[in-house]
Amino acid sequence: MEEEEIGVGARETILAGGRGIRTGKQIDRGLEPRYMLIRINPEPPPLPREVFQIRESNSVANMRITFGPEDYEGVHLPHDDAIVLMLRVNGTRVGRILIDTGSSADVIYYETLKKLHLHDQALKPMATPLTGFTGDQLMSMGIIDLPVTFGESPRDVVSKVSFIVVNTPSPYNIILGRKALNDIGAIASTPHLKVKFPTRNGVGTLRGEKQVARVCYQASIPKQVAQIDHVGELSKPYDQAEDIILHNPARPAGGPMEDTEEVDLGDGKITKMGTVLPKEDRDLVRACLLRNRDIFACEGEAMPDIDREIAEHQIATKQGMKPITQKKRKQSWEKRKAIKAEVEKLLKIDAIREVKYPQWLANPVLVTKSNGQWRMCIDYTDLNRACPKTPFPLPSIDAMVDSTAGFKYLSFMDAYSGYNQIRMSPADEEKTSFVTEEGLYCYKVMPFGLKNAGAEYQRMVSKVFKEELGEIMEAYIDDMVVKSCTGPDHVSHLDKVFAKMRQVGMRLNPKKSFFCLSSGKFLGFIISERGIEAHPDKCQAVVNLKSPKSIKEVQGLTGRIAALSRFISQSAMLCKPFFDVIKKKTQEFVWGPECQEAFEKIKDYLSTPPIISRPIKGEPLYLYISTNDDAISAALVREEDGVQKPVYFISRILRDAETRYPMIEKSAFAIVTAARKLRLYF
Repeated sequence: MEEEEIGVGARETILAGGRGIRTGKQIDRGLEPRYMLIRINPEPPPLPREVFQIRESNSVANMRITFGPEDYEGVHLPHDDAIVLMLRVNGTRVGRILIDTGSSADVIYYETLKKLHLHDQALKPMATPLTGFTGDQLMSMGIIDLPVTFGESPRDVVSKVSFIVVNTPSPYNIILGRKALNDIGAIASTPHLKVKFPTRNGVGTLRGEKQVARVCYQASIPKQVAQIDHVGELSKPYDQAEDIILHNPARPAGGPMEDTEEVDLGDGKITKMGTVLPKEDRDLVRACLLRNRDIFACEGEAMPDIDREIAEHQIATKQGMKPITQKKRKQSWEKRKAIKAEVEKLLKIDAIREVKYPQWLANPVLVTKSNGQWRMCIDYTDLNRACPKTPFPLPSIDAMVDSTAGFKYLSFMDAYSGYNQIRMSPADEEKTSFVTEEGLYCYKVMPFGLKNAGAEYQRMVSKVFKEELGEIMEAYIDDMVVKSCTGPDHVSHLDKVFAKMRQVGMRLNPKKSFFCLSSGKFLGFIISERGIEAHPDKCQAVVNLKSPKSIKEVQGLTGRIAALSRFISQSAMLCKPFFDVIKKKTQEFVWGPECQEAFEKIKDYLSTPPIISRPIKGEPLYLYISTNDDAISAALVREEDGVQKPVYFISRILRDAETRYPMIEKSAFAIVTAARKLRLYF
């Protein structure tokens, strides 16, 4: 986008438009007042969210907010700069957010919306045009509700903001007006370039980005004027897509939810680390990575084998199962070319060998990677059907996520070709045979796709990191996270983990490893010092849904909600109308007002889901239960500094005879159900 295309006036300051489009409310996740250890509630209140929703018990409305001489630190007077911030919007850090106290509406630009991977279907219609100070009017594309996080833990506030979406060029990504500021009680001071607001842990502070403000100002005025204002202070040209730090949905289990910077390890190996934590700690971690650069793999290099005494994969087949030889499948020219290239690569690194008379034979299957390239997998469906499942257990995801949350320093690591470092048992190599245009091959190393490959790798990781797991790191198959409370401790923990990797020959993928982060994605959750949060992609997948038009779409909706059930108070009670629709499979599909009302409640709830707290070993936990004619629910909470915080929400629909239990038996059944589900915490 060229600077000549950028207009002035009405796009930056909006005086009218969008009135009455929302009733924003501050969502500061404390807990409601304390109750008995177990609360029996025969009839649920009208809004299920209020039964267990986390609220703060003390008011912050009268908190004193002041600006003093110390607030001028870092500000060069005199200046005429605007306040431009970086905030977390819908779980993504977004920069170039203009604070405009002269605007009566909160605006998000369509280009920003697309960068956040939000779709037009999520927009609600709006007929009122926006009016600028010149009287010019601009029609909006609609309204979208998004959660905005102001500040950093522990002095942060989450508020749902109804943004008006406009499709017009702007140097800003978002304009926050009086509505959003008033909802959280924020006060902006342009001389100090700061915004302050009350939280339950004191006054939160946001500092404006002076340089970014001047770049945006330069881009928003006519070019001939721009040449004489702040010319020497511009460091880079305007780009609206800049300052939006997006999560990559294609990233596997671990990844950043914040801005990162590259760390060049040499030999073409580049990894990334966070930029939010203190610089002195980041420098320590950077030095640690550089002195352990041999742990990181180069693209395409042969990996050292894990010692067979530590791990070796064997394939046991059920007694009486006959070997199956799949017929060679036809492939397109493009796929044949990709298969040939992959086979040559595997031969070069000694991962496969030719075979003549295999009893088991499978076909390669090509799937598209996130970068558009082909990934070759082998269809081991027949072989897997003949193999019994190994009894070695994978770790509990809930336990692992709970154990990882609550730490300030996090590093997410991904093993490079981890499966291929484990050798196959020589007697079982030919069971992995596959057919190509060039011939027949079998794996000498453990390939992806085998039924028990994940458990085998987990067994190896558990053996190698026996002393570190649960203390300074967690590992789920080939995705690992190192956790610490301080910067020096984090460096020490990384050194210990790297030493163990070097000892057995493990290597890390520099492209998929991220170090020294304050928060990140792990096993489908967002973990940080604050606690456990639902992944915004999963929440937005529900919020963006249109009303279902078939039973299959209703089933898809309930599946998405089930994946978030830990965060949803009384989810079964909320979803009861959906289950009623699914039961009527033989009848004509009807999506009635009751279903739509429940759907809107779910979407509203997931627009600002609660933060789940990490339980601490040995502390008392409190269980709240609720029952009605159709469902039972429970909430497990913990207390911290006089404030109760949720640990887990559970809920289930009552079936047949269960619905006829007396209320006291339903309450007992709720306790039994909670005890079974929450056995991990007792």
